[in-house]
Amino acid sequence: MSIGDEHWEGKPVNIGQQKQVPDVTAESFDRQVTHSPVPVLVNFQTPWSRRMEPLLGQLAEAFAGRLRVVQVNISADPEVAARFKIRAVPTMLIFNKGVPVEFIVGTVPSRFVFETVCKALSGTC
Repeated sequence: MSIGDEHWEGKPVNIGQQKQVPDVTAESFDRQVTHSPVPVLVNFQTPWSRRMEPLLGQLAEAFAGRLRVVQVNISADPEVAARFKIRAVPTMLIFNKGVPVEFIVGTVPSRFVFETVCKALSGTC
């Protein structure tokens, strides 16, 4: 089953409705993630491994206003990856009040990612 064929909360998840996911750099990380007033999902990736982008766009759309979704290019900003001991891509961390509260390592089913986000948002999905 492809991402575009899946459903979440009874609604189809359409790959064509994805939002653009902004990049965060070492210089902007604390401002955009650590000090964010809402939880933030950070996808650590490389330019040649961007397979999670469609899902990230879907998450940004589905949780707009309750979750910020960003990505870090670990090739361009290895110090951010080192700070959080990122050893594989893709790796997603969900931050709440500046602290990582959930970790997802590797390619996992989109349903698992959505459920993990809901858990991080205190089950308010």
